[in-house]
Amino acid sequence: MVILHDEEYYKSRIPQPDLGPLRNFLRFIWDNNRKTFLDRTAKEWGQLGIFYLFFFAVLGSIFAIQMKISIDYVSKLDRPFFQYSGQITQSISARSVRLSRSAFGSPGIVFKPNSISAVSPIIAVSNLLSSTRPDRYIRALSDFLQEYHKNMSDYDLYCQNKHAKTNHNKKPCFFYIKSLGICSKPPYGYTKPFQPCVLIKYNKRFDWIPEYYNNSSNLPDHMPDKLKKAVRESTKPYIWLSCDGANNVDKEHIGEIEYIPYPAFPVQYFPFTGQPGYLSPIVALKFRNLTRNRLVTVECYLWAYNIEQRHRYSLDFQIMTGKTREKTYWQFTISNNSFV
Repeated sequence: MVILHDEEYYKSRIPQPDLGPLRNFLRFIWDNNRKTFLDRTAKEWGQLGIFYLFFFAVLGSIFAIQMKISIDYVSKLDRPFFQYSGQITQSISARSVRLSRSAFGSPGIVFKPNSISAVSPIIAVSNLLSSTRPDRYIRALSDFLQEYHKNMSDYDLYCQNKHAKTNHNKKPCFFYIKSLGICSKPPYGYTKPFQPCVLIKYNKRFDWIPEYYNNSSNLPDHMPDKLKKAVRESTKPYIWLSCDGANNVDKEHIGEIEYIPYPAFPVQYFPFTGQPGYLSPIVALKFRNLTRNRLVTVECYLWAYNIEQRHRYSLDFQIMTGKTREKTYWQFTISNNSFV
């Protein structure tokens, strides 16, 4: 079947005469004969505007409804939707999905002050250069500990006498930063004589309950002897912490490490169940007599029954002190650390 068009259609198909580049462009902007702007009439612009008005209105409505449903659902969750579990599980509940990997079954640890510079992982302290003076690290530790200055009425002040498995109060445990002794206040050992403090902070892990060693436990053979003695003499439950040089040379030059208040984290801070204002426990390491001009690699390990010995969540950092023209250098690098 042949479809015939009216005379107006054929007139619109007649090519426009060539007026030259400039005049062709000006005619494209506004054609007085056809009454078109950018080659469209007022009717065509109106139809196009109505189409896109409804198009974006429908698209925006779908997006707004989806965001409303997502926000309402997420706001009702009291824990992350995806979690790692130490046991293999294939069940998917309406509240959470657990993914199995034994290496992610428990929390990790981080140290403070870590790298301040976003460019370099090296922390350098110098009395000569303004950009490397100890003040910046003192300020970094003060800023970090500022979050521990909380209203004590919002916390459980007596949870130290409770067991981790029964610690399901809505209020989280209060952490007394004064228990860190000299490492709880400036200058944190970053003035002469240099005996710097490094704060080891436990990370959050939902619903993880430690199975701790106590004085009657059969302790691992590779647990450090000093830590074994501390475990056997302790009457309270802890997740134990040990730090030492990575190899024999590092152990020779690392000197004495003082753990403040103990080489351990109290189990009463676990489990973390999403309590508002939760304060992670801290152990302070005070390096008393590092060998100068020696780069020492320090390794820290956590000790509990349900922390696999091949994945003990080690925290590695390097520290060096040296003096050249009134300069003192400190260097830390981190590796193999689990979740922050």
